[in-house]
Amino acid sequence: MSVLRNLVTSFALAAALALPGAAEAQLADGAGELRPTDRVTGSPDADLLIIEYASFACPHCASFQTEIWPMIESEFVETGLVRYSIRPMVTSPPQIAGAGIILSECIPDDRYFDAVDLLFAEQGTIFQTARDGGDVLGVYNRIAAATGGSAEGLLACLQDPAANERVNALAIAASEDGIRSTPSFIIDGALLAIGHEGEESGTHNHATAGPTIFLHGGEPLLINGETVPGRLDEDSFRRIILHFLDESDSAD
Repeated sequence: MSVLRNLVTSFALAAALALPGAAEAQLADGAGELRPTDRVTGSPDADLLIIEYASFACPHCASFQTEIWPMIESEFVETGLVRYSIRPMVTSPPQIAGAGIILSECIPDDRYFDAVDLLFAEQGTIFQTARDGGDVLGVYNRIAAATGGSAEGLLACLQDPAANERVNALAIAASEDGIRSTPSFIIDGALLAIGHEGEESGTHNHATAGPTIFLHGGEPLLINGETVPGRLDEDSFRRIILHFLDESDSAD
């Protein structure tokens, strides 16, 4: 725990930078393009690129990873239709988010997505151990060992100033990209978000706003002429991905 406590100050700064408060934040130019530091899975020849912004301290991200990602991976990534990237960012509690980022980048490159899976699967254990004043570092050590790392290597990474600067850099990048919540998704170059019908008009009056729907690029996402209810579940994401794949086929 002493290692994690020593990281709180720098991670707290990163968290503040990662969460812009402006309701009108827009996706920055170039945010939908792959960067040299992005971790990517799936065929380079895939028809569709999805970029997810996720925090290892975000319960909604953990739910997405455990309940929806397996379907995306098996039906779309492993079949060569979708290329998928995860951009980690910092949310509260920042020491948990930051430690997850450092661990995921400390183990062998080919085990990165395995580490992501385990960090989200063990998120509840990490939170509960922290609440109980237990050995949080021991939980991270087990995750590192299961994904090709070691306790000694992880400790060195957690104490490495360059690794801590990497966390801050990711936080700043997410802020500059216009991301204000997790999980967030860029699909077909535009931000996929959950909002209210009518929100795209700029009124943001939730008292008079319509039902919760998916927005794409700030406008209601229409599939077969109908809006898509804003639910984070398998059926919704399958439908959305198939829609963009169909559009890609139509554009060829």
